[in-house]
Amino acid sequence: MLADSSPGEILEAACEVLRSVSLDGLGEDELCRVVAGAGRVKALTDALTLRAVSGLEELRVGSAREALVAGARLSGRSARRVTDVARQVEEMPNVGRLVDSGELPLESVFALGAAARQCGAGTVDGSDELLYQATTRDAGSFSRFARRFAQRHDPSAGGDLLKGQRNSRKADLFVGSDGMGVLNGEMDPVSFGLLEQAVDERRDYLWRKDGGRDGTPDAVRSNKQRTMDAVFELCTGRDALTYEPLAADDGPRGTRRLPPGRIIAVTAGVVDGTDRDGSCEIIGVGPVPPTVLDSISPDDRLVGAIFGGNGQPLWLGRTRRLATLDQYVAVALRDRGCVLCRAPMHRCRLHHVDEFLADEGPTDIENLVALCNGCHLWLHRSNRRVVRDVDAYGVVAWSTAPRRSAPGTRRADAVEPAAGLNGHANFAQAGVLAGGRTGAGVGSPGRSPPAAGSR
Repeated sequence: MLADSSPGEILEAACEVLRSVSLDGLGEDELCRVVAGAGRVKALTDALTLRAVSGLEELRVGSAREALVAGARLSGRSARRVTDVARQVEEMPNVGRLVDSGELPLESVFALGAAARQCGAGTVDGSDELLYQATTRDAGSFSRFARRFAQRHDPSAGGDLLKGQRNSRKADLFVGSDGMGVLNGEMDPVSFGLLEQAVDERRDYLWRKDGGRDGTPDAVRSNKQRTMDAVFELCTGRDALTYEPLAADDGPRGTRRLPPGRIIAVTAGVVDGTDRDGSCEIIGVGPVPPTVLDSISPDDRLVGAIFGGNGQPLWLGRTRRLATLDQYVAVALRDRGCVLCRAPMHRCRLHHVDEFLADEGPTDIENLVALCNGCHLWLHRSNRRVVRDVDAYGVVAWSTAPRRSAPGTRRADAVEPAAGLNGHANFAQAGVLAGGRTGAGVGSPGRSPPAAGSR
């Protein structure tokens, strides 16, 4: 009977059927089947929408957007996305067949369209691996997979993954449905690591400016608000609360915990070219392609690090009150961030486990540990200390315990420390490459690290 009906009549009939579906009394298994079936129906209706949009655009350019906004009640931005991807599907027959069969959710189609814009429609449509992943993965997981695929196959990158990631950078500035301005962007991990450090440093300064440590900074603004304000002030040079131009001396004060450059941990084979597939990671950012080393300047500083035992550096230790740059590098390579809350390394300082004054603890690598400001402050206020335990398999676990000695007295029952809690190291611009058994580092050697105090 429906065979003789128009597409509009068929859709009206389908709507009536869906409205008549009752879920009363269904168990978990039946409801799961309903969710899966509704997903397939949605994928098919999305496919029908894409075909209709493509037909509208052939009749009159711009008519599809009008129909999506007026008929489907999409936002103008969403309507543009649907229109653009409908055009791209026309250029990818294999993708089109999967769309028409209802095997691809619309978000996965968007991911395929984004990949096609970067590496070409033919590359995307001809990849059996990519299309298989599109039909088997959830939309979120596939979007990440498609981005990596596009970066690897970007013809302008010449096989350079990092360059492909750079080519994938994008940002949107628009007004959301609630009238709020939205900043949304993606960038390569190297650029993001530098941006994150700058924003974190400015946010920490705003936290102190709002009364952090001794006041009630959250009464002024929340931490998320400070993050947005930090981005605004870095971009505009104006105070986020008053909109007045920032004073020339306005900015983060106190010690700079991480160099404004990068700390990159790599295996020795990556450095000497014998193992280009070796490990390469920016501390606080994550794994990056070894091609990041190609941007190292002749003026950058290389630092080697040798590891032994269960990962403890052997020869970067110092027997002085204040931690040195080399010690900071070694702890960064070992701890990778705050050992208690896993905050990234650029938010951390080095501290003594056995305190320098109260416990006569040495400023040695085995007595230094990375702690973020929040954990360090909590540790002191609660009169606790960091404890490091290594099990029979060499797995390190960190915890805290009450301090059992009065200030100014040496504890007789001190356990063997592995990291520290008190020396506030202050570092000049530098970076490091190290990892595995040996390594090297980059940074600017022009300044020596200034001294910093400890409590």
